Amino acid sequence: MKPVKTVCHRGASKVAPENTFAAAQAALALGGDIIEFDVRQSADGVLYVMHDKLIDRTTDAFGPIAELTALEVDALDAGISFDLEFAGEEVPRLDHFLSAFRHRAGFYVEIKHADCEAVVEVLKRTGTMAQSFTFSFDSKMRDGMHRAAPEMRKMVNWSVTDDPAVAQNDHYASIYETQISALSQDLVDRTHDLGMEIMVYYEGKDPADFRKMIEFGIDYVNLDALELFLSIQREILDGEAAI
Repeated sequence: MKPVKTVCHRGASKVAPENTFAAAQAALALGGDIIEFDVRQSADGVLYVMHDKLIDRTTDAFGPIAELTALEVDALDAGISFDLEFAGEEVPRLDHFLSAFRHRAGFYVEIKHADCEAVVEVLKRTGTMAQSFTFSFDSKMRDGMHRAAPEMRKMVNWSVTDDPAVAQNDHYASIYETQISALSQDLVDRTHDLGMEIMVYYEGKDPADFRKMIEFGIDYVNLDALELFLSIQREILDGEAAI
């Protein structure tokens, strides 16, 4: 049984402010494999790691990030609203973020809204294309990323199709993401038979669900409860090795 690779949702966002250097650092310190993050851009076209359209929830200011200049975004505090311990944490520029962790992690690059050609240029310039895969809930962003980088690995999830064959044939996907409610051994096997990998998006922390994912042989889990998952996976793998 091979280990499931962990995709850390916005970094270790339960212990540090999401989509920040601190969250990525914490995820890797806990043993995570891949950092999931979101991409938006400023009014003057600089690419940032940011989930929401508005900066209100995660920073000390208000308004759409797309209406702020890079100078204004660079001045935001992305940590103080999470905890005073993280006061002064910056909104990462995409190139700085990739460069900081390129020797330590893989990347799941979710495009919220950005110039796809510019995103690809940064991935190539930082040498992180090969260790990254991408997705967007916005079909225009998915199409834009495929046009800009047909060679880049693409992920497609259940919101686009419930059939991994459609994800592969119509959406260029090499990774299919499902939810725990739809996960079955048949789905895992069908996905693997297509030469694709399968990922489960999971916000919960039920040990039984984690065991199911591991035993079914999924490739990735996109999660928040990183420590719990890794402890259960170690227990299962250690038990298998002892047999």
